[in-house]
Amino acid sequence: MKRSLRLLALGLLLVLAFACDKEEPFKPGPTPTPGPGGNTDPSGIAPPKKELRGAWMATVWEIDYPQGVRGEAAQKEKYRQYLDLYERIGINAVFFQIRGMADAYYDSQYEPWSKTITGTPGEDPGYDILQFLVDETHARGMQFHAWINPYRISSGSNGVFPDLDPKIPAELTKDYKSIRVYNPALPEVRDRIAAIVHEIITKYPVDGLHMDDYFYPSLGSGEPMNDDDEFARYGGAFTNIEDFRRDNISKLIQKIQQTIIDTRPEVIFSISPQGNYENNYNTQYIDVATCAKNGWFDVLIPQLYWTGTTFSSRLQWFSANAGKTHLMVGYGVYRYESGASGDFGSSSSFTTCYNLAMSDSKVKGSLFYNSTALVNNNVGITDAVKTALRTKVLIPYLGRTPEQKPSAPTSLTLNGSTLTWSGNASYYAIYKLEIGGKTASLTGTTKEKSFTLPAKGTYFVTALTAANEESDLSSEAVYK
Repeated sequence: MKRSLRLLALGLLLVLAFACDKEEPFKPGPTPTPGPGGNTDPSGIAPPKKELRGAWMATVWEIDYPQGVRGEAAQKEKYRQYLDLYERIGINAVFFQIRGMADAYYDSQYEPWSKTITGTPGEDPGYDILQFLVDETHARGMQFHAWINPYRISSGSNGVFPDLDPKIPAELTKDYKSIRVYNPALPEVRDRIAAIVHEIITKYPVDGLHMDDYFYPSLGSGEPMNDDDEFARYGGAFTNIEDFRRDNISKLIQKIQQTIIDTRPEVIFSISPQGNYENNYNTQYIDVATCAKNGWFDVLIPQLYWTGTTFSSRLQWFSANAGKTHLMVGYGVYRYESGASGDFGSSSSFTTCYNLAMSDSKVKGSLFYNSTALVNNNVGITDAVKTALRTKVLIPYLGRTPEQKPSAPTSLTLNGSTLTWSGNASYYAIYKLEIGGKTASLTGTTKEKSFTLPAKGTYFVTALTAANEESDLSSEAVYK
């Protein structure tokens, strides 16, 4: 009898257990819990992924700027039109070529005024064009990166080149059939280029110093590098001339970075090698993997001007070899046009590549070459870029040392739609809590300690340094 009662009791318990389990309401995943004072705990909220979104603006051969436009007023208006376009697309950084052929977009003690400004080599344009470019860019809340070509002096044909400017010592140059360069093997050349970098970052408040992919020149079939004499003089530590060349490029990169650290350490040093890493190593003699491993530059931006499996395989290589650098992706949007070969006849291939790149946790940004292609919008490529960049984001911290978070803003107060707070930062970001309570969208940024909220909702504020180091989210402010 007792055994029967025990079985009956057990059966009732099982029925009740199943009934309770069946009737238990659905429980969603973890959500932010109330903090002190009933406020939402911001630690469980994810802001949007940060991303530098840059556009290359080439001045060599006037590819993008000024395209034959002469005179201060007209050139300023042309640049403002580019900035208007960038703002519509979602660009937050300009990589402007201020030195494409051993010339300058500023008054330099080392090299002449660029021919592309006035049409005449060495002619003073009559105004400080680089100061204007930097100021106008910063006024839009964008970064300005000074893009230089390290070695190229001029292009020519069959070894015939324009006269060398008197500012440039002839003994530092080397001529090939179609290009004249500063000789990469000479220590004096490294000193000179480092001095030019020092001049730029001392005279102008640029956010970054950027070098493109022209290191040792890519020569035609059968043309020798003609550097045996330099190897005999300086290459005693190497058993082959190829390693000597790679070391020369590594020394230049290290010297430039040290110049930046000693002068204005907040300046970001970036390099955009071509996307074919074998050509980098064997033709232009930059050992990208070793430089990145040692952190000799801050940002690596390979020019991945392909689609499909070529894009993905090369992205994988650079991601695996980014070392201590911050990784971004350069896109060749100029290749998109009607009737183009491969996948470049449709902008959908860009979208696929962009989504693949941004799914890589190491990728912190995108650059687009060139600006003229963004103006032309062939096969809707600019529309596709704008769609990809539709979410408002902050520029990430790109420093060479660990990020040091500032203190979060405090004392958030609402007066109508105006939010105010206390803090000590270079600027502030305002976030709005999204439906579900797990993510926040970026509403805007300000250098002030107040912001007019555009809509009802729950908001948070963060403090940021000039280098884009960001605090944790503040306590919430609810605009009802």
